[in-house]
Amino acid sequence: MCPVKPRCLKRGDTLRIVAPASSMDLLDKAAVKRGVENLEKLGLRVEMSQHASRRHGHASGTPEERAEDLMSAFTDPGVDGIMAVWGGWNSNDIIDLLDYGEIRNHPKVFVGYSDITTLNTVFIEKAGLVSFHGAAFVTFTHPHLMGWEVEDFKGAIMSTAAPREIGAASTYIDDPHYFLHPDEPPQEVVNPGWATHREGVAEGRLMGGHLGTLLSLAGTPYWPDFRGKILLVEEDEEGGPAGNIARKFRQLEQTGALDDVEAMLVGRIPAVAGLKEGDSLGMILEETLEGYEFPVVSGVDFGHTNPIATLPMGVNARLDTGRGRLVLLESGVR
Repeated sequence: MCPVKPRCLKRGDTLRIVAPASSMDLLDKAAVKRGVENLEKLGLRVEMSQHASRRHGHASGTPEERAEDLMSAFTDPGVDGIMAVWGGWNSNDIIDLLDYGEIRNHPKVFVGYSDITTLNTVFIEKAGLVSFHGAAFVTFTHPHLMGWEVEDFKGAIMSTAAPREIGAASTYIDDPHYFLHPDEPPQEVVNPGWATHREGVAEGRLMGGHLGTLLSLAGTPYWPDFRGKILLVEEDEEGGPAGNIARKFRQLEQTGALDDVEAMLVGRIPAVAGLKEGDSLGMILEETLEGYEFPVVSGVDFGHTNPIATLPMGVNARLDTGRGRLVLLESGVR
């Protein structure tokens, strides 16, 4: 299916916040207010979907309510872009309830990460829509915004400039919950840069996101085609301990996906996930990737980390491990 790109967002556009998985009511009112204000500083008008703050068990609403909110955001002519509150659990509840023809006919910027990997994957596979694995509403709720992630967000969805290069940020914050204690200044540490596990240069279309969420599609009609793809994978603090992370990488290999990809980028995994010397990500990758020769790097600034890159799924990109650069050969927006 030929990819369709959404129109880039511009100042004055309306961004609707949706909760396809967990509810926004887990954020306090002060954090929500900051998130709205920080997005408004980019020139965007912010509005909330009907069920964003509702609670239905572990989710923001019934599957039908969450699907209705998402479809309404796509088809409402007054909405220019869509952003997930965050991830959480069970976006896969709603994928049977979406109208992918309507989504393709109303292409809009859609951005989120973590459990939103389900939707980013299904959108490109079933609707051909280029969507974005990147900053969610929660990213903007902290008073300490990192300039790198804000500029990358703007470059991804508010500009059509291409090619665009992404390298390692100069610093990062290794605290996946820092938005929950905004009064405590986060500790930025020097970024050592990407770790190279397999050298090389490769081109392909970007695909992927949170590994555990991606694997929840295995064996379903929504499992994607990995041929010619640069695969992005990352894990969060709940993905650990190391043995569980290793099990997920092994499952990925056993699906046959790695037989088809052109390269793999692994996002920075929080230290609290339990990876350490003697049971490290490097060891896991070395065992999982035995016999594969495609380029592989880890420690990339995307996923459950800050700063977080906003990456367009479905666009052509080039990975150059020698230069430590991912080059987006085309814009994700028009």
